[in-house]
Amino acid sequence: MFKYVKYSLLFTFLFLISFSVVFVALFVTKNAKNLPDVRALEKWKPAEVSYVYDRNGQLLTKFFIQNRQYVTIDKIPKYVRNAFVAIEDKTFYENPGIDVAGIFRAALRDIKEGRIVAGGSTISQQLIKNLFLTPEKSFSRKFKEILLAIKLNEVYSKDKILEMYLNQIYLGHGAYGVEAASKTYFGKHVWQIDVCEGATLAALPKAPSRYDPYRNIELATKRRNLVIRRMLEDGYIDEKTAQRCWSSPIVLRRFKEEDDVEENQVNDYFAEMVRKWFKTHFSLDDLYKGGYKIYTTVDKNLLMTASMVMKDHLERLQRRVGFPSLSDEEIENLKQMYEKQKIDRLEEGKIYVALIKKVGRRKIWIKIKDKEGYFAYRGKKRHIFAGLPVYVRYIKGKEFDLVPYLEGALISIDPKTGAILAIAGGYDFQKSKFNRAVQGKRQIGSAFKPIVYAKAILNGYTQITKIKDEPLPIWDPEKREEWLPSNYDHEYRGDVTLRYALVHSLNAASVNLFMKVGIKPVIKLARDLGIKSYLPPVPSLVLGSADISPLELATVYSTFANEGTKCEPYFIEKVVDKKGKVVYTHEPLCSPVLPKEENAVVVDMLRAVVKEGTGRKARVLGFPVAGKTGTTNNYTDAWFAGFSPKISTVVWVGYDVKKRIGRKMTGSAAALPIWIDFMASAHAGQKVPNFPIPEGDVYIPIDPITDLVANETCPGEYILFVRGTAPDIDCEGNLVNVKRFRLYRGSINVK
Repeated sequence: MFKYVKYSLLFTFLFLISFSVVFVALFVTKNAKNLPDVRALEKWKPAEVSYVYDRNGQLLTKFFIQNRQYVTIDKIPKYVRNAFVAIEDKTFYENPGIDVAGIFRAALRDIKEGRIVAGGSTISQQLIKNLFLTPEKSFSRKFKEILLAIKLNEVYSKDKILEMYLNQIYLGHGAYGVEAASKTYFGKHVWQIDVCEGATLAALPKAPSRYDPYRNIELATKRRNLVIRRMLEDGYIDEKTAQRCWSSPIVLRRFKEEDDVEENQVNDYFAEMVRKWFKTHFSLDDLYKGGYKIYTTVDKNLLMTASMVMKDHLERLQRRVGFPSLSDEEIENLKQMYEKQKIDRLEEGKIYVALIKKVGRRKIWIKIKDKEGYFAYRGKKRHIFAGLPVYVRYIKGKEFDLVPYLEGALISIDPKTGAILAIAGGYDFQKSKFNRAVQGKRQIGSAFKPIVYAKAILNGYTQITKIKDEPLPIWDPEKREEWLPSNYDHEYRGDVTLRYALVHSLNAASVNLFMKVGIKPVIKLARDLGIKSYLPPVPSLVLGSADISPLELATVYSTFANEGTKCEPYFIEKVVDKKGKVVYTHEPLCSPVLPKEENAVVVDMLRAVVKEGTGRKARVLGFPVAGKTGTTNNYTDAWFAGFSPKISTVVWVGYDVKKRIGRKMTGSAAALPIWIDFMASAHAGQKVPNFPIPEGDVYIPIDPITDLVANETCPGEYILFVRGTAPDIDCEGNLVNVKRFRLYRGSINVK
């Protein structure tokens, strides 16, 4: 019996041994197959942040999937490297990729628990896990991790492995790698931080949220101090350095909420323009992962000014004109937006669609799903009722601000180059991502007239050439009916000069001039000046019946501002890849459209619009400007297009769905105030020169009664002429030698 038991135990033991050997062999064979090749890391390109800068090198925004800037090992201070080694893998420089003792300790604990609970991972294993394997916790994955870690150390040097690791790890607040983390926590490059700051970064990989110094400074300090102790024990630093760090608080850069965004940071109209441009010229994958530096033409301060000025004026204008009457379709669309909103909690500063619950005397009560609140309102309430959808911005508690239904657009260009300096595509990118400055097309009203007058000047007309301001019926070939143009005030002035007609925006006179110079020649000139949209060959074109974008109109007025030379608008100056190679550079596209002499005459007329016409509010600026208002039928669109010798800017105001802005909401009333505030900021502290006058032009004093040369008997206003086109007889019938009139340093002198 004893013998039988003895052989049974031996057989069982041998079976278990054999089974274990076979199991291990099968386990090793299965998990050692089809392992990724660590040599693939030679082509490894970690996702890096792409940066967008303004014309002065200021950061505008970032595009990224992982906020990372790859730095080579030589740029990472030795004490930073040692800090990570001391706390994460003290035998890193000696081990073959794994810590056998650590694995044995972890294995005993894992076997005891029956699952993976302890890691025992070296730096090599952590890198392998992040780059090649899934985060699942299993014996199979752990075995693969060990094999690959050993292979990694056979192929790459320790410095290269550490370099990859220090650029790969996640360190909190969306920062991947030590360079991004150094900027996030300390506002410095990694090569600028000291040993204490390096230890703070090394404290993070174990649990970035738990040891986040912004959220738990006490726990972060304890962990940092542990890293310092390990560095001291391993001989990386001396006692004096350790004591200095232990006695020093962690000093962080001021944290901004917008820095804690782990997705792309497209949050305004211009950033979206950059994104779309990059997608067309390169790819979105390159943008979000490629580590590019994108240098743009905009000025960050002007970009912010455009946005603030637009918001401020639209809010005031909406209060002034009251709530608009919304169509059933508009209400339904807004209600659909309301239903699609996913709201866990209200975020301060964010725009929502709310439903009006109750209309009070001074407060409008609203609801957003299960949340309620109010906004103050003292304007007209004729079109307000319970259930009406409305845009609001959350302030705090139950307090909201009304966000206007009204929209606007602003675009500003450097006329000398075509560089876009600022843009506002609407009230707020949160409210609507539709960029009205470049995508929107609306009728421009009288802002089209200067193109017609420019063609007349090219044909030999002068500022004092007479045209008829009377309502002559005109056949409209498209509508197949007679059309009778009328002036804004329904009054007509008979024979008027070109200058007077443009300054006072006389419709009848402008249509008569348009028919004289020819529809097709004007359309050709408009295209040469920068309008690419369809221009219908109809008489009403002179009154701005065509749908044109603010960008196109800004190009036209930039050409006037640039002495008749058109420069194609652009906003990307150059693109540099992560290796520092310039992969794109803008090539200027400028071409003369109008001769300088004739262009200067057009500018003189547009200056008169500001001095004495529909744009006279702009005189408050106190420096040379020129421009033209634009208003469409029933006050649905309000425009002002104008320029200084330095900047050309166009502003549009209206609703996305064509409807009346308000009674007498002309370009002068609705758009010009925005233009004035923006231009005042854009020229603040600058000396603005006068508009240049070509040698081929001359200022002649003209008697407004006779339209002849003025003298002491009949004083007049100086008006610009192309030499040879001015009258040579004065108001008393005397022959005048116009050569005695000349320009001297921008001032008018008479000899």
